[in-house]
Amino acid sequence: MMKVRLVLAIILSALSVLVYAQSSISDVLEAAKRLQQGGKLQASREMLEKHIRAEGSLSEPNDGTSKTAALYSMLGSVCEDQGYISLAAVAYRKGVTSSSKINDRTWGASSLNGLARMQTNYGSYDSVLLNLALSRELDSTRGNLIEADQAEGRYWQAQNQYDKALEALHRALDNASAIHDDNILAIILSSIGSVLFSHNPDMNVALDFYRRSNDLGDSLKPSPIYIRTTCRMANSYMVTGDLKLAEQNLRRARRWVESTEYLPLKAYVLSSWSILLAEHGDYKAAADFADEPIRINRQLDDKRQLQKDLLNVAELRMMIGQNEEARKLLGEGISIGHDLHDVVFLKYFYNMRARLDTATGDYRLAYSDMVKAVAYKDSTFSVDHLRAVNEIREKYEAEQKEKIIAEKELQIEEQKYQRAVMLGALVIAVLASAVVFIVLKSRSSSRLQNEKQLRLQAVVRTQEETQQRIARDLHDGLVQVLGAAQLSLESVSDTTDPLKLHQQIRTASGILDDAVMEARSISHQVLPYSILKGGLVEALEELMSRNFDEYEFQKPAGGLNLSESKSINVFRIVQELVNNVRKHAEASFVRLVIVSESGKLKLIFEDNGKGFDPQIPSQGVGLSNLKTRAEMMNGSITISSALPKGTRIELTLGI
Repeated sequence: MMKVRLVLAIILSALSVLVYAQSSISDVLEAAKRLQQGGKLQASREMLEKHIRAEGSLSEPNDGTSKTAALYSMLGSVCEDQGYISLAAVAYRKGVTSSSKINDRTWGASSLNGLARMQTNYGSYDSVLLNLALSRELDSTRGNLIEADQAEGRYWQAQNQYDKALEALHRALDNASAIHDDNILAIILSSIGSVLFSHNPDMNVALDFYRRSNDLGDSLKPSPIYIRTTCRMANSYMVTGDLKLAEQNLRRARRWVESTEYLPLKAYVLSSWSILLAEHGDYKAAADFADEPIRINRQLDDKRQLQKDLLNVAELRMMIGQNEEARKLLGEGISIGHDLHDVVFLKYFYNMRARLDTATGDYRLAYSDMVKAVAYKDSTFSVDHLRAVNEIREKYEAEQKEKIIAEKELQIEEQKYQRAVMLGALVIAVLASAVVFIVLKSRSSSRLQNEKQLRLQAVVRTQEETQQRIARDLHDGLVQVLGAAQLSLESVSDTTDPLKLHQQIRTASGILDDAVMEARSISHQVLPYSILKGGLVEALEELMSRNFDEYEFQKPAGGLNLSESKSINVFRIVQELVNNVRKHAEASFVRLVIVSESGKLKLIFEDNGKGFDPQIPSQGVGLSNLKTRAEMMNGSITISSALPKGTRIELTLGI
């Protein structure tokens, strides 16, 4: 009897193994997918690894079966959601290897798509498009084309080629609409919104795609894409200055993400919350809060996201005076930038460290870091330059335009030289100012007192004159020159030999869009150009409307007849007051009154914020700057404030 039972047990065991080998794989994959969709990522991963061991080995795929190819591809997807990019890449590669041995086209294509996504995350761009082309060749079904186009969109976005990213994502959107899969549609719509957020200045366009994405989801049982899209909406609202809506969306995202195992998503939400705290002016809390997303990204070894967080937190630490902590973060970021060969972020890190060195008085190191920042800026310029050349070479060939392009090339080189000279002059000016300051500080207090007014006038006047000159030169010179160069390239016909104009196009085309945007940005930042264009009143109207939802502006009845210098100084004073209200006052209403009578100008600025005690010495330089500017114009300024009754500031000066 015992022998019969033993024989039956052996037979049943053999049958169970046979049944498992033939039919269980689909059940395993379905169960793992349900766990993944439910946010149980670790449980899903452990199940897949267990069945992979049953098939062969985790370290090396066996001779290849449909089961191992599917398991490796699914494992890569789960590791990707967990944020372990290197583990996901290894799993996808094994999926490709295993599927190729048995010509499993479906799982091979899926693994190639996943591998392309991981290569994009790591910045290994060389074979991304090749892997996606192989994926489409293996599996031309609509579902795989959607996945490949999404991966291609991510690749082009990482390359800052937004038009191509949108083209790929819209192809995916068309195919997804045909199969009526709401989850895939939500992912694609959110991805399109992310691309538009990066390059379209109108945030409402991106917000429209985010809303359409979330309309397809379930707010009562939010998916990872619903949470990510909600966080992206919050970031868009921060850009538009609507911090109330930004906070509402981020609070929802934080509440939802706490119950998931999606560590990259959790880090993204927490990092956005840190930025929101900084927007509210609470830099200390923002810096401390950002420690958690940094810890998560270090754990995941997600160096690309980590360097972004390090850059933001280092700046926050500098703003609150924690210079040593900022220096450590910048050092770590520079090390990561070198590991990734990321010249863009190396430029940012060295530039910020130069600012830190200047603030701490280490001018020699500041100069060294500034030189490195400029060098990496030139490198990023070259990368963009080469990328643009490849696009233009595909579209344009123009032998008859050789002379024109050569002339534009010379103009561009001259502009680059002028920018280099200006940068060098600024660096020398900073060092010279530091030397002058040290020398003056060593002299007697009586002489310092006598020379203080003249020195301040000279510094401010020089700054304003320099800013005006730079703004006019960039606005009236560089933009038009580069715009003309761009038009000349667009007019090239397609009938000429590419060999003769290839070098000229390679040199001229790459910087056009970038240079125009940079010139306009510098022009608006350095000088309130609206003053020169429409006068002080128009500039103040623009300043108030841009910063406050509720305000009152009483303008002078007969207009103002101030000199350009006084107009700029008055604008700077109001600009400082606006910044103070936004950072500290917590006001819901602001009132600005300008009265011009009897040869005098009176400016009154009031808010209904929490106020402050004027008897307590301020730690900042804002109020001191206001008084200095007023004295330079032979005017006076009075400040009235009390807790918690708001603040009133009155400026009087002769017209």
